[in-house]
Amino acid sequence: MTDGIIGAVIMVAITTGLVLAIQVAQQAMGSAGRYPLNSFERELLQSAGWGDSTSRGLLQADLEAMPQQ
Repeated sequence: MTDGIIGAVIMVAITTGLVLAIQVAQQAMGSAGRYPLNSFERELLQSAGWGDSTSRGLLQADLEAMPQQ
């Protein structure tokens, strides 16, 4: 009887750990590639004529509309 209870507790703990690991992995994949621009990227956009906030907003909207894999 005691062995069954201990086994059930172990199974619940392992299942909970697996579910949490899957959630963390999904969150990491969902946020991958979504970082703010660094200074080099801002300078590159500025030199290309996309430096003002309106142009950056349009570019950001286009990037967000692209499909993710």
